[in-house]
Amino acid sequence: MPKRSHKWKELRSSVPPAQRAFVLMLRKVREVSDRTQAQIAGDVYLAPTSLSNHFNGGRIPEAEHVEKLYKILDDEAATSSRPMPCSLPLLLELRDKALMKHCECCAAGSTEAAVRSSEPQPTVTGSPAPKPVRRRPRRPRVRLSTLRHSIPRAPAQAKVPVPLRGGDRHLTTPADVAWPEIRTLAESLSAGRSRDADVMMWSAATTLSARDVQIFVAQCRAVGLEEAADQVITNAARRDAQAVLNIASALHNSEQYSDAGLLLTAAAQED
Repeated sequence: MPKRSHKWKELRSSVPPAQRAFVLMLRKVREVSDRTQAQIAGDVYLAPTSLSNHFNGGRIPEAEHVEKLYKILDDEAATSSRPMPCSLPLLLELRDKALMKHCECCAAGSTEAAVRSSEPQPTVTGSPAPKPVRRRPRRPRVRLSTLRHSIPRAPAQAKVPVPLRGGDRHLTTPADVAWPEIRTLAESLSAGRSRDADVMMWSAATTLSARDVQIFVAQCRAVGLEEAADQVITNAARRDAQAVLNIASALHNSEQYSDAGLLLTAAAQED
């Protein structure tokens, strides 16, 4: 059976060589399937925009998503008698190399690297330093029609003066370091594509790490998606007890105390 030809976008020149090698191999693995990207994304429990972001050199996917994607496509390749371009260990090894540290303080593909990439980097003598480009996120105000569960917020506590810790307090998640998924979520809600928005919020709540869930919630609130942030917290409350505690700890450490209280309240109601 002839393979369907895929037209890929050209990778940006800013994509590091190690990440470029991983993305190109990931594309070859995807090409063994004739199904659409949206169908494959549904099997991996990812939003189609998130999977497309991985194939185009955006964020590096989690290891468990790489494994699930490979196993699904490997089964399809066996059914259609097509060879896989590489083994799963090799694909995971390329992913690990793409995540190797490019400096002494952060790893490529991580949130910290995204922050540092917006800062001017030293260049070779004689070459001009690139100018940093900072894009301010949109601030759409979107109201969801209904939430699946209505969770009462914890009563507001009296404000008590807190001593500063070595200087002024700042949120640990800057609002201008937005993931592409946040903008896509806002656009889906604005266009009335509630199903796509629900898939994105469910995927973020149930598959991301505790730190990434905290960042996702913080950035939803930063751009005005208040009810979307509540929905992500409500979905995250359905995870196992240890995962809920880890997310609550990440929210508390980032001084998102009301979000941590909402999560624990929702988890208690699930029990």
